[in-house]
Amino acid sequence: MPKMPDLKPITIEDIFAFIEHEQPVLLRSGPRLKFNKSNLSKARFIQCDLSGCDFEDADLTEAQFVSCELQGCRFSGAIIKGTQFVECNMDGANLAGCSLERTQVVAGSAKGANFLTAELDQVSLAKVDLENSSLQDAAVYRCALLACGLQNISLSGAALSNFMLTDADLRGVDISNAYIDTAVFSDADLSGKDLSNQSWQRCTFYQATFIGTDFTGAQLDASVFAECDFQDARLTGISGNSTGFTKCQLDGVDLAGSTLPMSNFAGASLSAANFTGSTLFSAVFQEADCRATLFERCDLRQAEFSHADISGANLAATTFFNTKLHAAKTDGTVMLGASGSRIDTDQDRAIGELYSPKMVALDGENAPNGGSL
Repeated sequence: MPKMPDLKPITIEDIFAFIEHEQPVLLRSGPRLKFNKSNLSKARFIQCDLSGCDFEDADLTEAQFVSCELQGCRFSGAIIKGTQFVECNMDGANLAGCSLERTQVVAGSAKGANFLTAELDQVSLAKVDLENSSLQDAAVYRCALLACGLQNISLSGAALSNFMLTDADLRGVDISNAYIDTAVFSDADLSGKDLSNQSWQRCTFYQATFIGTDFTGAQLDASVFAECDFQDARLTGISGNSTGFTKCQLDGVDLAGSTLPMSNFAGASLSAANFTGSTLFSAVFQEADCRATLFERCDLRQAEFSHADISGANLAATTFFNTKLHAAKTDGTVMLGASGSRIDTDQDRAIGELYSPKMVALDGENAPNGGSL
């Protein structure tokens, strides 16, 4: 925060006079004033020291605070709607139980701020330092945390829906018992987190890191994990209808006993992964690396393995029905006791899919290097 310039003291009566005449309160000092139950709608405070003030049950609709000292202020019960906090120091502010709607908090600091059980709707926090703050049991809907400092914050028991989080290093964040539904995470790192039995449905992760993360029993319906790293993660017993793991690193990962109908593992690296006893109805493994992968006793009805490498994989006692193994590599694949129908390689289709004019010339075409066939 920039150094506050010299400020003139101000009384609460003078502040209300400024507001009545629609004038901003500028470069004034009024710490520990009591604004509780006051009408501060559309008030403008610019470079003011209001530290320790009491805003409980006040009406702050469309109020603006710019470069103000607000540390230790109490906002419980205040109407915070269309309110703006720009480059303010809100360290230690108490917003427990508050309802924030269409509110913007831009830059500045809110270290140790208390949002316990608060309700946030259409709230944007951008480049705000939230270190050690608490959103425990908060309800967060249609909100965005953009490049905020998240070290040691608590989201324990919070419900996050229609939510966006950028620069999402969550390794030092308490997200135990959180409920996540419909969220986008950018540059996410949840390595080592215990997310077992939690709900992370309709979430989108791109190039996220989940090294050593425990997803045991988690609900991941319709979530998308694209090019993510799951090294040493635990995904035993997860459920995920239409969940995507495209081009993810899942080598050696345990997914046994999972329910993943219509899931998408296209292009994923799954060598030596364990799907034993999993439901993979209509799942897609197109062009996936499934070497030595365990699919024993899996439901693979209508699954798609076109151009996948399942060399050395164990598909013993699996259930097939129109399971597509078109152009799949099956050297050493075990299918002992498997039942149901498979669709094996269509040679003409495989030739057409693999044809490249740079490598092969068909009748009537120019051959590579100017020759003809």
